[in-house]
Amino acid sequence: MTTRSLFRSLFQPLRKTNIFILFIAALPLLVMFILIFIKPPHIYSNDLLSVAWRPGQELLSTGSVNPGYPYPLWTVIVMLPFSFLEKQAAMNIWLLCNLLMLALSFALLISNFDWEVNPVLFVMTVSLAGTFLPVLSSLGLGQITILSLLILALIIHFFLRKRWTWLGIMLGLTFIKPQVMPLLAGFLLLWALLNRRYQILLGFGSVLFVLVAISAPFASSPKQIIGGGIEDHLVNYIVRSSSIWGLLLNFGFSWVIPLVVSIALLLWLGWNWLPFLRGQEHSTNHPIFLFSAAVIINLIILPYSWIYNLVLLLLPFGYSLSLALKLKGKARAVWQILLFLVLQPLTIIVYLVFNGYSGTQAYQIIPALVLLLMMLYLEHKVNLAAV
Repeated sequence: MTTRSLFRSLFQPLRKTNIFILFIAALPLLVMFILIFIKPPHIYSNDLLSVAWRPGQELLSTGSVNPGYPYPLWTVIVMLPFSFLEKQAAMNIWLLCNLLMLALSFALLISNFDWEVNPVLFVMTVSLAGTFLPVLSSLGLGQITILSLLILALIIHFFLRKRWTWLGIMLGLTFIKPQVMPLLAGFLLLWALLNRRYQILLGFGSVLFVLVAISAPFASSPKQIIGGGIEDHLVNYIVRSSSIWGLLLNFGFSWVIPLVVSIALLLWLGWNWLPFLRGQEHSTNHPIFLFSAAVIINLIILPYSWIYNLVLLLLPFGYSLSLALKLKGKARAVWQILLFLVLQPLTIIVYLVFNGYSGTQAYQIIPALVLLLMMLYLEHKVNLAAV
């Protein structure tokens, strides 16, 4: 094979791109790039320790968790196996689990996008998405947002394949970290009800029942099951939060302004979902647009959020990239470059400029706002070209 033909093959679509092959290909790439920034012997995993490991140790020793714990009690119980481990072992094993879940998430998402995957695009996407600042933040802190990303990827996978019971189970599992996907879960449950997909409701209800059932024996009050200290947490951190609330409050606006913006975004999202909820015909890709829009709007208007939750932006990023790949000529390359600039340099620049300046993560929502506008433009442009 000549050098020219070898170079050309790097841009040719891969013949086999099933989920297993994509997973096997993505995992070593992720390990290679991520371990440049995260060293297992020195990992700190503060959130794993404070959200799961220490409360789990408390539960094992006393049979209860501090009433001020701000997250659902089932979070502690689901993560309880790690509390049986020595601290450093728990952190390293959870990092390994996160790397496996991240590789599987990428494999699922890529397989569900309408991509012609070639080696160059695959390596660029996996390496840049794997070192996306929210991803590194989630891995370093030991957060469970990578698990949320995997659940999100599985929601799309099961929806497109009409595996309704499994879809309902995944919607129930979003409640392990309930604040990052309630809009998507709510719209899909409403769709299931209106379109008589009762298997989805059954799967969802079964998971929710199990989560409540395993939490109730250890709860000091019914409120603690869903997060006893959530109000205090929200009041203390809303100004520092990575959302439209934190951003506008830092700019000196009254709380009324982010409330109005949030309501306007919700109304816009509901209007776009309405035909889908009514069961009207749609293209294969249109549900992914609606899912992406629900996820990104949820992250924007969520009053309490941090940079690691923006891991879920990888769904709207991937969908936007699939739209860019449908363009012709120079526009195709230009939009791919712009999307990768949002994914990497813009996110890092915003972090470096504003984090030291203000001590808040509020400005981290800026890349999400930019990505939303880009996705809407690309959706409009591609749909217009298809007419």
